[in-house]
Amino acid sequence: MNPAVSSTVADNTLGIRAPSNVVLAIIATSTAGTAATPQLVANVPDLQTGFGGGVLVELAAYAIERYGIQCLCCRAASTVAGSYGTITLAGTGTSVPSGDGTIKPDNDYDIWIKFLTGGTIGVTGITYQLSLDGGTTLVNGGAVFALGTATNIVFPDGSVKIILGAGTIVALDVVSGRGIAPKWDTTALDAALAALAATQSKWTYLEIGGDLDSTAVSTIDAKLEVMRAAGRKRRAMGHFRRPNVAESEATYRTAFQTALAASSSRRLTVVAGWAGIDSSVSRRRYIRPPSLAVAPLVASVGEEIDVAELRFGPLPGVFIRDANGNVLHHDETQNPGLDDDRALTLRTWEGRGLGAWVNNPKLLSPVGSDYLYVQLGRVVDLADTISKEELEPLCSKGVTVKTDGSGQITEEDAASIEGQVNARLAREMTGLRKCSTAIFTLSRTDNVLQTGQISWQTRVVPLAYLKKLVGVVALVASDKAPVTVV
Repeated sequence: MNPAVSSTVADNTLGIRAPSNVVLAIIATSTAGTAATPQLVANVPDLQTGFGGGVLVELAAYAIERYGIQCLCCRAASTVAGSYGTITLAGTGTSVPSGDGTIKPDNDYDIWIKFLTGGTIGVTGITYQLSLDGGTTLVNGGAVFALGTATNIVFPDGSVKIILGAGTIVALDVVSGRGIAPKWDTTALDAALAALAATQSKWTYLEIGGDLDSTAVSTIDAKLEVMRAAGRKRRAMGHFRRPNVAESEATYRTAFQTALAASSSRRLTVVAGWAGIDSSVSRRRYIRPPSLAVAPLVASVGEEIDVAELRFGPLPGVFIRDANGNVLHHDETQNPGLDDDRALTLRTWEGRGLGAWVNNPKLLSPVGSDYLYVQLGRVVDLADTISKEELEPLCSKGVTVKTDGSGQITEEDAASIEGQVNARLAREMTGLRKCSTAIFTLSRTDNVLQTGQISWQTRVVPLAYLKKLVGVVALVASDKAPVTVV
């Protein structure tokens, strides 16, 4: 072997952010890998080797490529197989297409087959092109395939198979329909959550791929609360289902309300409305839940950050309007309401291009809760963690008590403990502008001598997040003249 230095020129990397120590946990279905067994991956080739394809691979590939973060991937067992929506033929051919009963989609696709040469099914001569994103990106660079005598079409990656019924195809006929990703049930979801709760691998945030309903929300919230009680304060993001074909904004919002109005979680964000998102695997633009892009963003920023801030958008490779600025997918500025329903949604900003931003990083908290936004919960979790980390070494440690028979801790020892915790809160929270202030106090009235127990509290005054800036612009005769609103 000749000594040498070799390299490979990579493409499609301009959107990649600097790598970090952030670990995003992901639960979703995939075509390979052992269910409920977390595996840490840091690059897309290893991801594909371990998990094949499917929802999990798409989610993790985006996070790895766009944000340079590691992913703790946990496959959820596919208890509901992938399926096909209504498959239709637009044109004058007489063949009736349908989805295959054996080869089923491994992800959500917009199936599109355009016939360039017509003919009779089963007779050589028919040619066609393929797409999995509704015709936006053609498979194999727009290659033309010959049907020959076959009566079905299998996409080259094996993810979709369309049966063509007896009859004819006419040139420019188009077959289209949706491929629907496989799904876990709550048992499989719970098993994956339990695996993440038990693993020693550190992770900071959780993304869940798969439509959430009230039962799934309850399952996730219960497991997150168990983790919190055990000292593992974690938060998660998932998504509501994709809008149905031709479903109106009003009908979709009603469906969200019906499904989740009675549900709540202070630790979970539910995203509503889908978007066109550039795949980090195939480079196609699929219709995907925005949580695919927002969850890794939340995981990669500081606890206090509101990801709706303009400097964190537009989300890379995410679009809710077409090249002419027309609305394709839910835009909260165009069809407001889901934000009021506690859903995280996307929006555009006038004059800032066609990209998509987070409207508000909502939590699915109970109405009236202090925890309206993701960052408020994350900041409190940080204060809780710091307080406990400073207090844990004090367990079983002796402290002095008053000699008046009360058994209460002495002021000297209480002040010393408070000073230690408050110093770290000041250094890592207030000093870094993660909150307005954070103050730890220790009880002076507990009978520590008799019970061995003492109570404490950490009070956090969060940052305020400006959501409305209301002003007046007017013509005036003098720059000193007051402006009166009429």
